[in-house]
Amino acid sequence: MSDVISVPASAQGTVYKAQLLDYYYTRRAASAIGQGSRFQMVKAWWGTSSLVTPNPAGGFKIADIPTNFADNQLLNKFAESQLVCTLVGSTINISTVVPQASLKDGQVSNFNTLCLVDDQNHAFAVLCAQQDTIFKGKDYSMFVSIEQRA
Repeated sequence: MSDVISVPASAQGTVYKAQLLDYYYTRRAASAIGQGSRFQMVKAWWGTSSLVTPNPAGGFKIADIPTNFADNQLLNKFAESQLVCTLVGSTINISTVVPQASLKDGQVSNFNTLCLVDDQNHAFAVLCAQQDTIFKGKDYSMFVSIEQRA
């Protein structure tokens, strides 16, 4: 149904993987024929998941993201941010930034999984990356493109 996007690295493991979920296609189709509310991409959840594990050779291994990834598979959610979406031709561009106001002074949060979430509060896409730490004062942003095929 959808292609898995991944960027391979060296022995350190994959840099990131991204996946549109089955929910994305079902929800957009229902919206297109007037069933339910209009599909809207609205926010991102920042946290971790068990899809990213330490690599004995260094870095992290990123498993394939299942197309039925469930909202509760996002663990240790530490931030929620709004999406800024634009359309260029047939490509949807989505950007989001960890809001500094959601981070506490002196607290470090692990990050390896970003869920893009719709207006019904369900993940429609997932991005897993090499684990990083995020803290107040460290800016962290994501830019994702969804290429619509003709």
